[in-house]
Amino acid sequence: MNKNISIYIHIPFCCSKCYYCDFTSYSNKDQYISQYIDSLCNEILDNSEILCEYNIISIYIGGGTPSYIDSKYITKILDILKIFVTSPNVSITIEVNPNSVTEDKIKEYKEIGINRISMGLQSTHNEILKNIGRKHTYNDFISALEIIKKYEIKDVSVDLMYPLPGLTYKLLDETLDTVLSIKDKYNIHHISIYNLEVHENTKLDFLLKEGFLKLIDEDEEFDMKENIKNKLELNKFHRYEISNYSEEGYESIHNINYWKQGIYLGFGAAASSFFAGSRYTNTKNMDDYINYNLYNDRSIQVIEEKEDLDKLGSMKEYIILSLRLQKGVNIQDFYLKFKVKLMDIFNEEITKMVNLKLLYMDKTIVCLTDKGKDIANVVWKEFI
Repeated sequence: MNKNISIYIHIPFCCSKCYYCDFTSYSNKDQYISQYIDSLCNEILDNSEILCEYNIISIYIGGGTPSYIDSKYITKILDILKIFVTSPNVSITIEVNPNSVTEDKIKEYKEIGINRISMGLQSTHNEILKNIGRKHTYNDFISALEIIKKYEIKDVSVDLMYPLPGLTYKLLDETLDTVLSIKDKYNIHHISIYNLEVHENTKLDFLLKEGFLKLIDEDEEFDMKENIKNKLELNKFHRYEISNYSEEGYESIHNINYWKQGIYLGFGAAASSFFAGSRYTNTKNMDDYINYNLYNDRSIQVIEEKEDLDKLGSMKEYIILSLRLQKGVNIQDFYLKFKVKLMDIFNEEITKMVNLKLLYMDKTIVCLTDKGKDIANVVWKEFI
């Protein structure tokens, strides 16, 4: 039986860059779209030999804003990938922003087999969206959901974020209540709630440093975090990963493969892959990516970063990734994968974290406690 593999497709184009965004995305390079898609398709075909030997379990089209570009380009990419798909149950997700959803696009997404939509909402309050440079409104979000419902794509994930400039405990609570009140009507089965990271040299970093915007204090942020967990779990959204909640059976297949240290290939500028024990990332430079893949300029170094993991490095990474999941590290699975006992290698680190009540351990698993989830970075450092 062939091993499983996931596929990530990076579409770096946007209508505008959100103030907090540190991803590789461009709001002023539309003239490159056609060449970029041709380059990406060539990169996929260059990996035909690998793709033929693996069972594709998920395809995730992220960005940027994939729904910003014409849907014909998404069709072109998926038509090539389908050559290598052998299972009828592949999870195919596309990220969309509410203001770039149209009937024509969603209709074509449905026709080409996309069966999961991940929508960037962040907040239901328009003033908060404006503070972070989002171009959509709450009404745009509802309009997009109506279109998705019309074309019967029945697996929708919504992204939220906290803390945000101007966002209070009350406003976040209202956002949660609003999303939960419409979840059944619009097939919202998955909610990702990300903790805001302020990256240097982003517009948000500038606005905060100059005092134009401000964030809440740590105590209110902690209260927000507790309310998120309690409210979502009360509404049957279980926290299967640190930042992700879903109804039973609607966990992200693609992301779980990442967190279980599964194999994946990333296609596109800045896309990352994990294959044959190595992690590597494509160049972020659009010109270099196109010249290498479309015009066959092999003088270009198209791989920007590469890390070959030795056995110890692979074990440490496996633990960190697995601990992100509610189920944590399965001790037997660890032994089957690495042919060594977990506690023979990491007894000191795990015992220390258990004594600090940041990890829980029994005969079968090691996982984060609720306290550990709140300060997970402290745990990660033990395995770096």
